[in-house]
Amino acid sequence: MPSSPVSPSTPSSSRTLTQTLLLLAVGVTALGQTLVFTLLPSLARATGLAEIQVGLIISCSSLAFALASPVWGYLSELYGRRPVLAIGLSGYALGTLAFGAIFHMGLNGWLTGGALLTMLVLARMSQAVIMAATPPAAAAYTADITAPEARTRGMGRIGAANNLGTVLGPGVGGMLAAVALVLPLYLVAAIVGLMAVCIILFLPPSPYRSQAPNVRPRRVLATGLRAYSDPRFRDLLITGVVLFMSFALIQQTLGFLFQDALNMSPQEAAGALGTAMMCAAFTSLTGQILVVQWLRAPALVLLGLAVPAIGAGATVLWLTETRLGMTGAVMLVGLGIGFAMPAIMALASLRVDSAEQGRVAGLASACPSLGFVLGPLVGTGLYSVNHHLPYLLVMVMMLPLAVLVWRLRAKPEGGTG
Repeated sequence: MPSSPVSPSTPSSSRTLTQTLLLLAVGVTALGQTLVFTLLPSLARATGLAEIQVGLIISCSSLAFALASPVWGYLSELYGRRPVLAIGLSGYALGTLAFGAIFHMGLNGWLTGGALLTMLVLARMSQAVIMAATPPAAAAYTADITAPEARTRGMGRIGAANNLGTVLGPGVGGMLAAVALVLPLYLVAAIVGLMAVCIILFLPPSPYRSQAPNVRPRRVLATGLRAYSDPRFRDLLITGVVLFMSFALIQQTLGFLFQDALNMSPQEAAGALGTAMMCAAFTSLTGQILVVQWLRAPALVLLGLAVPAIGAGATVLWLTETRLGMTGAVMLVGLGIGFAMPAIMALASLRVDSAEQGRVAGLASACPSLGFVLGPLVGTGLYSVNHHLPYLLVMVMMLPLAVLVWRLRAKPEGGTG
């Protein structure tokens, strides 16, 4: 196990290994998450769950993730980034294995109705509490080894790894779902478990060092959760939550839209949704490489691009029900999310010093989950009334969000790239 910490002055070979391991950890987690979201509509229909029940599973687990994320970020400040990262990956692997086993029992009729739903909610929430350790630990580690002037690009690489996993996840899930709907979940559990072993064996410790930990659990919880009330991040938190709530509204209804608008079977819809999400992730990845890494666009420019892209995607979904139109719409939404996440993480990171990077990374990492607390429930609820209502709501939400992003330009970090 490596013992020498990495810093900006570390030789390039060691820095490359460290960055590669961090990006792989983020990538395999994103692969698993997107694969699960792609399969859920089809697994739900195959096991007799309603649309709103799928929304409940995602919303409850997202709430658990959001509450745990800044706490894990604070723990990474106390005990180091590497052990927290390993815990998050291990918990995700075991949780995915349990989630797949419960769905397997549902597909075979051994668990049905309320019992199946309860087991799925509990399994997913337990998994979320532990897997919430991974994103803040990876982001805080990246902040530790990245100079302030390169922070947006550093977080952009995290976003690119996330999108690469998102590109692969739906494709892998769609292909394996044709063999057995639950098979992709078992594969993800094995991949993430292997990644946890690699982190333990090969990732050097972070250069950040805190005081010797002697903190009671109550203080750990209180300190971690206090990040949500910090006025320094309120505007960024609102922006991130609204953007990801919009994404959740679209993602969690699209699988049902494929089935209802195009008369697809659950297996066909899983493949179609997987292809659409893979295209969206590819668009997001391409945008991050061109705009974030090569053009080095400032973080606020990225946010300014994200809002109209998501609004345009929602407008296309509101107007059309063709497979090509729906895929193109999701590609626009993916592009917007690809710009938004590294921008929010970079802006939040630049507002604090090294002693608070873990908590801030936890808060920024919670934005997607906070968006997925209400997004799936609201989206599936509106969808059950009218198929177009979720997308109309996203269009409306983008209007005040555009004003908020414009006001962010007055902040001192507005010109940071």
